[in-house]
Amino acid sequence: MNKVTVAFSIYLAWAVLFTFYKLPSGSPLTAPSYSFPLGTYINGSNMINVNARAILDTILFGLMVSWIEVGLGLSYGVIAGSSCGKARSLMMRISDSVTSLPRVPLLMAVIILFSTPEITFIRANFFLTALVVGLTGWSSMSRQISEAVCRENPLTKIEEIEFTQRVYTSFRTVKSITKRYVIPSIVDGIAVYTALGVIAGVGDPNFPTLTTLLNSSRLFSYWWLFLPPAGFRALLLILIFLVSDYVVK
Repeated sequence: MNKVTVAFSIYLAWAVLFTFYKLPSGSPLTAPSYSFPLGTYINGSNMINVNARAILDTILFGLMVSWIEVGLGLSYGVIAGSSCGKARSLMMRISDSVTSLPRVPLLMAVIILFSTPEITFIRANFFLTALVVGLTGWSSMSRQISEAVCRENPLTKIEEIEFTQRVYTSFRTVKSITKRYVIPSIVDGIAVYTALGVIAGVGDPNFPTLTTLLNSSRLFSYWWLFLPPAGFRALLLILIFLVSDYVVK
């Protein structure tokens, strides 16, 4: 286990610990002090607990998006790459059409169908939002996978081999490639959710992510409402990228 993995494990363990171990609450919007190192939230909750819960929700959102994107991108890319002919060209045109769509405006148009506008933000179900984000992020991955499968699959040009066997062989070929996309897809989910939150205030109070905390802080001028969540978010993304580099090696 290298230093990056240890650092991420400590970060995650800290978030899990203070998500379930509740520290004393105080008066709403209490400034950081010895009793409240990160201050208190607008409801009086200890900001250590609030940030810890937000970290886990942020990671959960990224994981859900990654599962959807990698699952769809891998399946579609392997099937397209296995054919490696006119069928692949047609499937890639469909994939490219999805990639060409303006993602954030498209997501906003879809999210508004199941969301509820509030005074300062748009309340959108956490899980449905992850679903639609994942359904719009698989296409570019599928092209890269199809190209790798089409180039590396030794059975591609042998027409006597059944299509199902070619697909099976392609899955084995692309297994080593898949791990390159899992963690970047997590980052993609987090980044897109951040964009939705910053631009339109999309969020779910039942699952407050670090982006949700940053959005709520816009109503107040207290630095401890936005600076710690911003720092935790930056550290999370840095650690995820470092872990991704270690996994791909």
